[in-house]
Amino acid sequence: MSRIIYTGAPGNPHWSTNQPMFTLARAQLGALAVRQIANFGASSASAVLGPDLAMPGQQGNNVPTAVGAPWNQLLIGGPPLSFVQDQTYPWIRGHLINGRWGGPGNNWQNLVPLTGVGNANHATVEGYIDGFIAACYQYELGGQRPSWYGVYYCVQASVSPFSDPTMTNAQNLYSYAPEFIRVSWRAVSIVKPVNVSTGNAAGNINNCAVNAVPAFPLGFVLPQLPAVMNGTQVLPAAGNVAGGAVLGALPPGFPAAQANGFDGWIEIHQS
Repeated sequence: MSRIIYTGAPGNPHWSTNQPMFTLARAQLGALAVRQIANFGASSASAVLGPDLAMPGQQGNNVPTAVGAPWNQLLIGGPPLSFVQDQTYPWIRGHLINGRWGGPGNNWQNLVPLTGVGNANHATVEGYIDGFIAACYQYELGGQRPSWYGVYYCVQASVSPFSDPTMTNAQNLYSYAPEFIRVSWRAVSIVKPVNVSTGNAAGNINNCAVNAVPAFPLGFVLPQLPAVMNGTQVLPAAGNVAGGAVLGALPPGFPAAQANGFDGWIEIHQS
């Protein structure tokens, strides 16, 4: 349960009722990516996702609505086709921070053009994170907990574009899409405030210290890692190369990976 001690003498605390206090915190969007002759698509985005996202009614939608060149309009001096006109790939405006978690869909600072395969592979990663958020909430339900558990999630777009290097130029549509996105995640804990209102607790989540999790407490059940994520890369097409420079940087205070069975990263390459 998402509950905090709101009053009470030592040894006799009074806990608040179960209510959402920690959903999304430290949400940060990077600058637009500079690709060819346009500033287009997200460079990076990050957020701390709390256990209350698993409470009924706490996840939204934020469907992608951002438009403009070269997504659905021609770019002067750019490609002869827009992404919505391309017949080679089913292009999708992919969220870096999922819209269900609070990531915006109305601007390109949280969206990149992803192929259908790339977007589906990212959805597999997001499903794993959903499972972890649910585990955090189930741990809350198991007793009166002194700390929240959640996940620090960060996605960075590659510097290199999806286009063939020998054909990368302002007229190549695929030079405006990233070659891959790199997803990093860390389990974090936040010590719950004491003797404050639940509204105060919710309003000050951004100011609480975020701690790495070397090991999970007794009773915390990790979700199973999907088979496709047992490596460090999702490389669905022959010829893709793992590794490479990414845009933006991990956010300040992003914890180092711990040997806790959860922390990790993965590259999702376009195909």
